[in-house]
Amino acid sequence: MPAHSTSSEPNTGFPANVGVSSLAILTAGLEALDASNEVGMLRADAERMNRLVAQLLRVARLDAMPAGAQGVMDLSATAAAAVEYLAPWAISQGVTLGFDAPGHSVTVHEDADAITDALRNLVENAVAHGPEGTEVAVAVLPDGRVTVSDDGPGVPPADRARVFERFWRGGGARRAGAGLGLAIVAEIARAHGGTVTVEDAPGGGARFVVALRLA
Repeated sequence: MPAHSTSSEPNTGFPANVGVSSLAILTAGLEALDASNEVGMLRADAERMNRLVAQLLRVARLDAMPAGAQGVMDLSATAAAAVEYLAPWAISQGVTLGFDAPGHSVTVHEDADAITDALRNLVENAVAHGPEGTEVAVAVLPDGRVTVSDDGPGVPPADRARVFERFWRGGGARRAGAGLGLAIVAEIARAHGGTVTVEDAPGGGARFVVALRLA
């Protein structure tokens, strides 16, 4: 899926631009090949590598983000833009995205790029766990919370603390991940003086709740 871009990247100790460019060339080359089982497997491997590199770059950006870098933004506008951006990809995975927000601005302290990364990771996680033909619901609440709900198997209570640890992976996903997405969400929430929790969604599935500080 497309990667979220920023104007600058931190020094991560390795030539990230070279690795990303090489993966882009590899991916483009694979797309030009005639379809076959072998090519399909290689394309899937390239997609996983692209996703892992993108998540590692997000971790590096987050680690380099100075404290107090947040501005004052409209959470509804940030979430709406993220949903609009991700909707075509979600549809390609057999899942639709729903969005609900108050009819007025919900002004919070946030770095828009970081919150977009958090929402993207939550939506990607929900799509990975939601059955095909279902909807992932994103909602902004007036008190500065944003929720992402799916119709998947949910998160057992015993796993709800560990699910936000780096490289921890549970079961039930339709595709494997590196175990970084939810850890990134938790660190972004903490950097903003907020929290992220997971609970049962109404009617089944999981609902992740990010709570941010109102401005």
